[in-house]
Amino acid sequence: MWISKHRTCNRFIRFVVSPLLVITKASCLVDSPSDPSELQESFQPSWTNYSAFIVFGDSYSDNGHPRSPEDQPSLAAKPAVGGRFCDGPVWDEYLAQNLSNSADSNITFLNYAYNGAHIRNKLSNQSPSPVPDTAAQIQTYLTDLEKYVQHPISGKVFEGRILHALWIGINPILAIWRSASSGNQTLNADTLLTPELAETLNTQVEEFSKQLLQLSNNPSLSKFQTDYMVMTIPPLTNTALALSQSSQASKGDVTLAQQYIELLAQMTDHFNTKLVEAVQKMTRQFSWHKRRITVFDTVDFWDDVRSAPQRFGIQSLGSCYTDPNKPPCKKPDLYMYWDILHPSSIFHANLSNAIMQFLDELNE
Repeated sequence: MWISKHRTCNRFIRFVVSPLLVITKASCLVDSPSDPSELQESFQPSWTNYSAFIVFGDSYSDNGHPRSPEDQPSLAAKPAVGGRFCDGPVWDEYLAQNLSNSADSNITFLNYAYNGAHIRNKLSNQSPSPVPDTAAQIQTYLTDLEKYVQHPISGKVFEGRILHALWIGINPILAIWRSASSGNQTLNADTLLTPELAETLNTQVEEFSKQLLQLSNNPSLSKFQTDYMVMTIPPLTNTALALSQSSQASKGDVTLAQQYIELLAQMTDHFNTKLVEAVQKMTRQFSWHKRRITVFDTVDFWDDVRSAPQRFGIQSLGSCYTDPNKPPCKKPDLYMYWDILHPSSIFHANLSNAIMQFLDELNE
C-alpha cells in the first residue's frame, strides 16, 4: 500500500474525451426541490475526489511494486529506474499525486499491474512462466480488500470513493500480430484483418468485459462507492519494436513490412472499437450513484503528442534506449519513448495531466 500527499502545479493543454457515462450540468441546475431526497438524487460525486486508487494492467502501468520471487524477472533491469520499464515514475504514480492534490488529502494507491501481463494467459500468452494476468490481478485485489476493510485504520480508507483504472491489451495484440505475420509472406492488402483475426480480438475483449463485470459486481465491493476508468490501447505502429519486428518478419520486403504495420494498426483499432462498445453496454448495469464507468481514449492523446511534441516538453518522437549493449541517451526527458516500446517518464507525466483534465471535465 502506498499513501501519498504531494503537490504539483503543472497544467497542460485542455484535453477532452467524451465519457461513456455522461454527467451533465443539467442535474445540478434544476430548481431547488422541496423533497430533500430529490436533492440527493441530483447530486453527483466528484470524479477527482477519491480515498483510494487501484490500478490493473501491464508494463505501461507497472510501478515496480514488490512481487513474489517467481515474478521478480518481470522487473526491469537497470538502467531503467525502480524496476519500471521507464526512466522514472509512470502515469499512475503521477495521477495518484494529482488526485491527492485535488482532494487535498492522502490517497491510498494500490498497483497490481505487471510487465508482460495479458488479459487471460491461456488465450494469448505462451510464456512458460507467465506473470499474473488481469484476471489474477483482480482476484488478488479482492482478496487483499477483505483484509484491508477489516483493519481499523486501512478500513477507513475504503469508506470514501474508489477509482479503479484498467489498461490492458498491448501484449495480447502484439502476440496475436506476431503470430499472424510470422512466416506469412502473402498478406492480402484488401483484407489484412481477416474474420479469424477479428474473432480472436473479440474473444480478448469479451474476456476483459467478463473480468470487469466480475470485479464491479463482487460482493466485497458492493458496499463501496466505486468508479471505473477503462483505457484504450495506444497506437503501436510508430514504436521501434513494431518497425523492427515488421522489417524482420518481411525479410526485407518493404511493401510487406508496411502491410504488417497496417495490420497492427487495424488490429488496434478493432480492439479499441470493440472495447468501447463493450463498456457502453456495461453502463446499463451500473447504478447511477454507487458505480460509474468511463473510457479514456489514449489514441487521441498519442496523436496530440506526435503532432506537437514541443507543447509537451518533448523534442524527439524516438526512443532514448534502443540497444541493451549501449548506454541510454543522456537526456531521456526529451524523448517520447524510453525504450523500443515504453513511453518516457515525461510522457507519462503528460498522460497523467491529460487524464486529470479528462476527469475534471466529467464533473462539469
